[in-house]
Amino acid sequence: MPQIFRYKARNMSGKLISGKVRCDSPGGVAALLREKNCFAVDIQPDRSVNFNVKKIIDVKIDIKSMAVLCRQFSAMLEAGIPLLRCLGTLKTQTENKRLSKILQEVMVCIEKGTGLSKAFSAHRVSLPEIFINLVAAGEASGNLDQVMAYLTTQFEKEHRTREKIKSAMTYPLLVAVMVFVSVAALMVFVVPVFAGVFDAMGAELPLPTRIVIGLSSMLAGHWYQFLLAAAAVFLVLKRISAKNDSSMVLTRMVLKMPLLGKLTRQMIIARFTRTLATLLMSGMPLVQSLEIVEDTSGSRLVAKEIRQARISISEGGKLASALGRSALFPPMVVQMITVGEEAGGISSMLERLAVFYEEEVESLYSSLSSVIEPLMIAFMGLMVAFIALSIYLPLFGMADVMQVGTEAAGGM
Repeated sequence: MPQIFRYKARNMSGKLISGKVRCDSPGGVAALLREKNCFAVDIQPDRSVNFNVKKIIDVKIDIKSMAVLCRQFSAMLEAGIPLLRCLGTLKTQTENKRLSKILQEVMVCIEKGTGLSKAFSAHRVSLPEIFINLVAAGEASGNLDQVMAYLTTQFEKEHRTREKIKSAMTYPLLVAVMVFVSVAALMVFVVPVFAGVFDAMGAELPLPTRIVIGLSSMLAGHWYQFLLAAAAVFLVLKRISAKNDSSMVLTRMVLKMPLLGKLTRQMIIARFTRTLATLLMSGMPLVQSLEIVEDTSGSRLVAKEIRQARISISEGGKLASALGRSALFPPMVVQMITVGEEAGGISSMLERLAVFYEEEVESLYSSLSSVIEPLMIAFMGLMVAFIALSIYLPLFGMADVMQVGTEAAGGM
């Protein structure tokens, strides 16, 4: 995940320079500095408080636009269309204005003699890291059209998985919104009417009624404070999750949860196997592929486990044995990778694992959706019932008092 890094570096004349840059990892910052003929001295995450909107909103080009781009790029390169004409056609056809602007800037850089991968690497904030690295590999090996075909498969499958997840979670989210709106409407519009009636009658109210009326008064009179508090909590959690130690602790806590932990683990494995399979099929070496997977993992805990595996492999170890020492990867994954290594077909084995775990993720999301739906409906029913009961309890009490009074007046 992109973040701001502070760096100190020396240029070719030995002068010390410093600054800030937005990148996915310290390794990415070092690569950017090397492109400028500078050598990194120190790279640290920027800890200063910065509430830039771009840090809150994801600025990456969406996966669907990247899939369409790679498919069209691959087809045109296969047809033998020159690179600049390909980029010009892509710029015209894309519906994403930000991507169109990036392609225009890339064309300008290429016309000045810059390589394609270097031109794209100037837009690391907006483009996926795997795209930039594979473009560099394809450009170096001369099979850019094939690399684009691999990237098309990667992005299309990732987009398809996300869409299925979105579809599975749409109804539970809709129910959650209905619960919130229904309870808020009752508390803001209905409860104050009855509160005025009870206040005028001077009746002693039971505890549930006092609680509901108190919450209603707070919500109606200080709703903006609740919104500010929610925004503050969001920003604090965002800040905490940006720190390495806190992020890893949160990930470990999520992995220990009953259903959510299993889902998170399978999403991690699906993404790891899919990305690594794509990189290896494009002809990239294993250690370099793992470095890219580490940068694109999206989780500091996962990145740490992959980094340890990469170090082990660079020292002569095997991928399966390196992953076997991690608690993230189950025995089935390790065993299948072992078979792939022995048979010399590790990329195809990783592809099979990716397909299996992507299907498992979709299935688990459906299960999670089926569990959440009745729970949300039951919660809404209980909340409405509690509010209704708290309103009617004083009415029942007043009805009893009026009945006793009537009977006493009749006896006289």
